[in-house]
Order: sequence, then structure tokens, then C-alpha cells
Amino acid sequence: MSRWWLVVALGVQAHFGASYLVPLEVKDQGLFAGMLRWVWPWGVGDTGLLGRMDPAAMPLAGFWMAMAVAVLSALAALAILGIWVPEGAWRSLAIAAAVLSLGLMAGFLGPTKLLPILLAIALLGIAALRWGTFEVA
Repeated sequence: MSRWWLVVALGVQAHFGASYLVPLEVKDQGLFAGMLRWVWPWGVGDTGLLGRMDPAAMPLAGFWMAMAVAVLSALAALAILGIWVPEGAWRSLAIAAAVLSLGLMAGFLGPTKLLPILLAIALLGIAALRWGTFEVA
């Protein structure tokens, strides 16, 4: 497996976390035949265990989890690339980001959270089960 695929997957996971900051307005949720919601999973009105998505007052627990997912995913990608973060730290960072992402998505469970959940499970499996280092491809 090329490390670039993992870097891209971590970047997408960081996007899913950071997009929590700007939930889609109700009028924008139907754009591109409703497909935008699948790549931007947060929308105004989403509810769950962590609260209700509202641009005026978003749930703080979700905010901190989302920002942790974004930062940890970005740091894991940088570690894989050997930039600023020791390369050996990528697994712990990726596992922590995936676990937090799963918790965040479970806190607002809905059909548009399926793709982020599957991505987090895949990253968790890769980080936990991969023993070797990445090939430069």
C-alpha cells in the first residue's frame, strides 16, 4: 500500500471533522441532488446524543471532538510524510483520530455519517494491524 493513499484518507477524515464548524444550511442541503450532504456530513438541524446542530450555538462537546479529529488526522498525515512529526507517531495519532471520529459520528448518527464512519473504521484497522513501514511510491 502506498503511503499516499493513507495520507489522502487522513486528509478526508480531517475534512469530515473540520466541516463540523460550518454545517450546511437547510437551503443548501439539497444541492447537487442531495449528494453534497454525503461529502459534507454536517447540516443545520442534525440532532443526536451530543445535541442539536445550530449555527448560533453548536454543541461544545462535538466542537472539541471535531477539532481533535481534524488536528490528529492532519498530524498523522504529516508523520507519514515525515514532516514536523516523528514518523513513528502516525499509528497512535491515526488511532486516536479514528476513535474520536467514530464517537463524534455516533453522537449525531444519521445516514450521512455512514461514509465518515466507514472511513474511520478502515483507518483504525489499517493503523492497528499494519506492522511494516510504508513503501515510497
